[in-house]
Amino acid sequence: MRHRILATALRWLAAVLVVRVLVTILSNYPDYFPPDFDSLFLQGRESTFVGSYRPAFYVHILSSPFVLLNGLFLVVVPPRRRHDRLHRVLGRVQVVVLLALVLPSSVLMSRHAFGGWRAGLSFVALAGATATCAVLGVVRARRRHFDRHRRWMTRCFVLICSAVVLRLTSGAASVIGVPNPEGAYIVAAWCSWLVPLTVYELVERLPTRASAPVSR
Repeated sequence: MRHRILATALRWLAAVLVVRVLVTILSNYPDYFPPDFDSLFLQGRESTFVGSYRPAFYVHILSSPFVLLNGLFLVVVPPRRRHDRLHRVLGRVQVVVLLALVLPSSVLMSRHAFGGWRAGLSFVALAGATATCAVLGVVRARRRHFDRHRRWMTRCFVLICSAVVLRLTSGAASVIGVPNPEGAYIVAAWCSWLVPLTVYELVERLPTRASAPVSR
């Protein structure tokens, strides 16, 4: 019972953190309509904000908040018998938006990532891992392997939350004043999804507490 209460508390604490960071990200959107190249994210991007990067950027910033909030709802609110249909509908929309909009646009944007090709490679690898988890989660659901479906889709959401982790680590590096911001961003780009995914895999493999033996 205590383990269940702690897990629920941590789940809602993570939800509050995700929503808080998302609100901060959305507060910067007035700088993007029209693009303000003096703003933090777009600063110095006049030369790259052309061709396929421009539509990819807008597709990404408009679709990413949806998969983050929708995924948060799907993970925090477990399916119940009366909510099964809603869960299936939102889950299908989640996968379609993720595979058709969010991940392709992130791959296109990765070519001009801050930090060069080493940071861009991280975002391409992240997109591939996220797509793999989403597809395997769908396959497991269709085969009615719901426990495995939950694990794959939880991995998928952990990877989606890399945007939140990257925002936090980049902000911390800026506050600290690291001497090499580009190098710090490269490290943050890789750690933003490899570290949370590793933590999830370790926690998932922790042995469950065995039930107490019956006294004679």
